[in-house]
Amino acid sequence: MTHIPLYIDFDGLKVLVIGGGNVGTRRALTFLEAGANVTVIASYFNENLTKINDSRLKLIKMEINKPEDLIDFIDKNDLIVLTTDNEFINNGIYKIAKEKGKLINNATNSSLGNVIVPFRKKIYDNLEVATTSLGNTGIAARRSLEKIEKCLENDIEIKTLYDSMKEFKKYIKEKIKNPKIRYKLYFEVEKDEIYEKYVREGKLNEAIERAKEVIKDYVND
Repeated sequence: MTHIPLYIDFDGLKVLVIGGGNVGTRRALTFLEAGANVTVIASYFNENLTKINDSRLKLIKMEINKPEDLIDFIDKNDLIVLTTDNEFINNGIYKIAKEKGKLINNATNSSLGNVIVPFRKKIYDNLEVATTSLGNTGIAARRSLEKIEKCLENDIEIKTLYDSMKEFKKYIKEKIKNPKIRYKLYFEVEKDEIYEKYVREGKLNEAIERAKEVIKDYVND
């Protein structure tokens, strides 16, 4: 199985979480915070779930005797999340969901699923980092993320590069409508030695002005 990293807007999508324990709760909260409509089906619910008052969260208490009991729920949802400790139920739901072409996150066996939920951390503004071991070892993936965070959280060069390019992108989109030309110019600015010097020194305003200077021949005021 081959995975590629994607950031998907879950606003308004429907997520079905099977299992109301600790893992099911974390998954449900993750997708709820992302704007999804989340249904959790379980024989019991973690108290952190029952305390939530949100119309987008639905808790259905039921004993799942066989995977086929959930066919209607699977049909109505975009992503199916498996978190129970019942291998028979998890595997059966996986097979049904796969046949229906659903997205499946299996928290108990990543090989029986097609979606991985990585460890994530916002470093600065909207600059975010995510790590995963593709189900091999969450402990190593989490620790890797912690090390990346420590490396970048106080890095003035990265912050200046981010802020200057963010402002420069707004500027260039107003001035140059052709996306192919804009794409080329982003790299022209990045490799400019004067711009890079300002970025390394944390001189935001100077970096922004230098970026504009680099592309002045392409701009029609």
